[in-house]
Amino acid sequence: MCGIECVFYGDFIHSSVVYYTTGAFDTLKGRIYNQLSTMRRNSSSRRTNGRTRRSGLRAFVSFLQVCILLSMGILAGLVLGWFASLSRSLPNISTFEAPEATLVYSADGVLLGRVFRENRTNVPLNDIPRNLRNATIAIEDRRFYEHSGVDMRGVARAVYANLRGHRLTQGGSTITQQLARNVYLTQRRTIQRKIQEIFLAILIERNFSKDRILELYLNQVFYGSGAFGVQAASRVYFGKDVKELDLSECALIAGLPQEPSGKCPHRNLPAALDRRDVVLAKMAQEGYISQQQCREAQTEKIHIVPRRGGRNAYKAPHFVDYVVKQLRDRYGDDVLFGGGMRVYSTLNYKMQLVAEHALRENARINKTYRHATEGCFIALDPTNGAILAMVGSVDPKSEFNRCTQAGRQPGSSFKAFVYTAALEAGMKPTSIVDDTRDSFPAGGGKWWTPRNYDGKYMGHVTMEKAVAYSLNMAAIHTAKKVGIRNVIKYARLLGITSPLEPYLPTAIGGIPGVHPIEMASAYCTFANDGVRVAPMAIARITNSRGELLEESSIDAQQVISKEINSGMDKLFRAVVTYGYGRGASCVKDARGKTGTTNDDHDVWFIGYVPKKICAAVWVGNDDYSSMKHASGAALCVPVWREFMLKAIPIYDQVRAEAEKKAKKNDSKSADNPQADQAKPPADQNSDMTQPDSATTDTGDTVKRKICTDSGLLATKTCPSWRTRTFAAGTEPTDYCTIHPGSGVEPAPDSNTRVDSTPETDYVTVTVCPESGLLAGRNCPRTVRKRLPVKDVPTEVCNLKHDVRE
Repeated sequence: MCGIECVFYGDFIHSSVVYYTTGAFDTLKGRIYNQLSTMRRNSSSRRTNGRTRRSGLRAFVSFLQVCILLSMGILAGLVLGWFASLSRSLPNISTFEAPEATLVYSADGVLLGRVFRENRTNVPLNDIPRNLRNATIAIEDRRFYEHSGVDMRGVARAVYANLRGHRLTQGGSTITQQLARNVYLTQRRTIQRKIQEIFLAILIERNFSKDRILELYLNQVFYGSGAFGVQAASRVYFGKDVKELDLSECALIAGLPQEPSGKCPHRNLPAALDRRDVVLAKMAQEGYISQQQCREAQTEKIHIVPRRGGRNAYKAPHFVDYVVKQLRDRYGDDVLFGGGMRVYSTLNYKMQLVAEHALRENARINKTYRHATEGCFIALDPTNGAILAMVGSVDPKSEFNRCTQAGRQPGSSFKAFVYTAALEAGMKPTSIVDDTRDSFPAGGGKWWTPRNYDGKYMGHVTMEKAVAYSLNMAAIHTAKKVGIRNVIKYARLLGITSPLEPYLPTAIGGIPGVHPIEMASAYCTFANDGVRVAPMAIARITNSRGELLEESSIDAQQVISKEINSGMDKLFRAVVTYGYGRGASCVKDARGKTGTTNDDHDVWFIGYVPKKICAAVWVGNDDYSSMKHASGAALCVPVWREFMLKAIPIYDQVRAEAEKKAKKNDSKSADNPQADQAKPPADQNSDMTQPDSATTDTGDTVKRKICTDSGLLATKTCPSWRTRTFAAGTEPTDYCTIHPGSGVEPAPDSNTRVDSTPETDYVTVTVCPESGLLAGRNCPRTVRKRLPVKDVPTEVCNLKHDVRE
């Protein structure tokens, strides 16, 4: 028989035809049964393994999904946390105030200097020409009035440019974003800074109007050459206020922020003009100007003023430096350089120009014929200590102020203190003094033998003649008679603070040195009936809004009697009438004293016209080398004379105008019968003291009623005021702008102090600038400060300001 044999090998069946016998059939059936059983078992095992594999795959996919979701959650949390940290680090935009330069003015209204780290003067948007606003929008952010702080089109354009360049080259920043970056952030190009910039821009847009944002931007942005803001840029490049700019000038300024250094008109005018033309074309494209206007402005010639920056831009630079030092000591650098103070000084700029010309023209001659290379000049008002003129050097670029920093021997000009002590001791100008040659012990077995300037001796002469001819021996004998310590005592009383030794050479100026401002201040006492007033450079200080910060007051002290002062006045008059100072006799009512040191190292003349001007002149060399044929009469008197002949008429004119203005204001007050209504009811302002009379005091000073909030003339609506004394011509003339109303009729015979009231949180007090405490009776210098009530000092100054030997 034959049959089919099926052999199973796993999943495959091998078939073959075989021949078998009938007896072998059972064996074959058993083999087939066994193989089929094996196949069923293998099939069941495969189904079980498939289900297991599918279950594992589903578990893996689920696990992977969970991991992805967790990763996304963690990433989202990190991103949100980063954004939150960025938002928490954002500044408070509501407190923003752009740093503003401090401005120093002369008494006659001339801007003497701008003191700044960033040269900026903020101006309102209405004072900025519309052409400049439109030019800025056209070139910087043409959709400024459409977006909400971020221009997505600009961002997309910037992203595309950055991707092409493989680095951050463009920012797509709007004006609002630039403002945020300039004010609060760094200029680094990073993603973090960019995100912060966007956040800030959105916050700014939510808190400020578009016009306010544009105003802040135009006052903040850098325009090159040290100019921040459009007003400073206009002054730096065109020498005029921003509101005076024409279209072409506006376009030039608007094009600078993109590259202020590379396109600075002072460095690269052609590049600046090319950029101007681009701005004008953009303005025409945006419809702000016509094509005709564009072409005309592009062909316009631009005049750029020479660059003057920092100290070189100051008028009266040595005086401004002197004021700046005082401001730094009182307010610190941050307020000085960025606080926007308005400092109204005592200097008269017309007199300053006269002083500069007089000193420098004479110095030019002296340098050629006398080997005298340096000098200085200072003039003061003896009635109030106001510095009227200060020239610290022949060279205006020199930063060394010889008026306040150079300690030079005063020579015979120091004899004034010898004869003051002599008159106080009972001597008279007609008393006889000894002008004979003598020697004095100098210690160590040595002797000191002084001599007169010309080597001649007059024997016994009157004190007046001894002063007129500056006799050294007469001064030394007189000092020995009254005591050198008494001489030093009166030098201190009159304002000399430099070191003085109790030895006889001090009597004729044999001291290490004294500053010219000290000598001028001391002689002011003789010009003011024996009343000493400390030198004063600052009349008052306000902030940029006109609110009074500080007001100087006059601290006058009678240090020598009028009788003694009259005697000294006669001595100084003799010097000018027939003595060594007679070259000054052409100045009406002139008095003075010459000074010349041994070896012609230093020469002086200090003179005055009573109750008007006192001025000191020093000439010498910085290296202490000798001059040729030098004397105070030859080198200093001509400078003093030239100045006084021109300055006295200026002084008289200023005083006359001040008196006229005071009378006019008084007549206005008299014509206002309702002025008494200015007095606040006692139950509403019971702590406030009424101001006293706003009348002129002796013609040298004037009194004005000042609002404590604005620092301007008070009106009837001002809740608090005080009466202040000003040097004639330095008083404010505008009425309060915070409390508009008519002028106030002052109440006579009342206190000038204003205490804190329920309506005000500030009070004006008199403090000592040395200690910062309330001024005491012995404080030689005081200032008036407007302080918060909580910051008013409670203690009185107890520093030792008394006279030292």
